[in-house]
Amino acid sequence: MVVTSRDLTANSESSETRSFVSIPTSPTTLPIEVTVTGKLPPGAGSFLVANSLWQQQMHPEFLDEYNEPSALIGKTNFEKSDSTAVYTFAVDKRDLVFHCHGGHRAITGITGGKGALLKFSLCSPEDAYTKPQKFLDNLWIVKIPGDRMFVLRFQGSVYHQFCPADRNENGFFAISIHTNEAGGLSGELLEAVLAGHGNIPLLTEPAPDAVIELLARPGALDNARHISLDIE
Repeated sequence: MVVTSRDLTANSESSETRSFVSIPTSPTTLPIEVTVTGKLPPGAGSFLVANSLWQQQMHPEFLDEYNEPSALIGKTNFEKSDSTAVYTFAVDKRDLVFHCHGGHRAITGITGGKGALLKFSLCSPEDAYTKPQKFLDNLWIVKIPGDRMFVLRFQGSVYHQFCPADRNENGFFAISIHTNEAGGLSGELLEAVLAGHGNIPLLTEPAPDAVIELLARPGALDNARHISLDIE
């Protein structure tokens, strides 16, 4: 299903232009906002993503779990009232694991040569465990072409999965700002973050197994709402 500006406005009060979309999530959480901000020369995105992936592997904080290679490049300092953490991460030729996490995210990325897919399910975590079909019924897919710069802002508690648009090409490389690394956390996870031990895998909560099984079935994404963004 391809969603037009009219469909978005009429059905969900979302707004869309050629280069921007805002998808409401719930009355208490931020919308999902995606903006394509620039176009690179053909091939530049592929080169940058490949080079950045190689550079990221050299970083002492490099990790690769849940198909998400990442590195913590800017640590929190709660003693000095700085709860911000800065990460690099990438979508290579693998799909990230569908997941959610506490806290707010502001991401700036550059796509590889064939672009990337940003998938979001507006299903609540509670329904994901008890009514997994709702996960598919509330699925949005935003496509970004290759060699583009984009910005994504959203509440991490929304289930999401980032994928390459073509499995023969890297998806994108990005810088992710966790504006409050301790946001939405509790218990041992909060204690670990406050002690300075946060990282992307630690903060990742994969979707339930029942949801993963549904997503693997043929036609699982047939009723997802698709949005294609680009820039002149």
